[in-house]
Amino acid sequence: QAQKQLIAVGRRLWMRASEVLGVLHRKLRVSCGMSQASLDRSTRILRKVLASTAAHGLLQNRHLHQVIMCVVFGASKVEGDSGVTFKGIIAEHKAALDCGENIYWSVPMHKDRAKASITDSQKGNIIEFYNSVFIPACKDILLNDEKPPNSSQKSTDSTSSP
Repeated sequence: QAQKQLIAVGRRLWMRASEVLGVLHRKLRVSCGMSQASLDRSTRILRKVLASTAAHGLLQNRHLHQVIMCVVFGASKVEGDSGVTFKGIIAEHKAALDCGENIYWSVPMHKDRAKASITDSQKGNIIEFYNSVFIPACKDILLNDEKPPNSSQKSTDSTSSP
């Protein structure tokens, strides 16, 4: 019973993550020139990050959208979409998904679960989080991501789980 509940939570998490990723891509495609290749890479990376035990600490006391924004930025950089910046991601995220200002400017900076209870002095902005926490935890996933051999499946399929 507990395993079924965890699977259901995982599916809901992936559905929400996929929805947010799609919204950001639609906005960033117009404003910053985000490519389909960046969306595809973002989708693959986000699946790996959410499924990775090494990266589970990224969601501890953080908002899912913070991780998604970092995935979008990292995937876009790897794909060479130089127009996609954190400034653009934040602007489009604010316009499309009202989550409050703290999501961008008050991100917990702990690197592991043991330090998950943090003070305000241990918080930074989304860019500091990307550089100090996200990249050390996900660099290999970002750089070693390869397109699957039979990539005919649509990347924004929200019915499959990570």
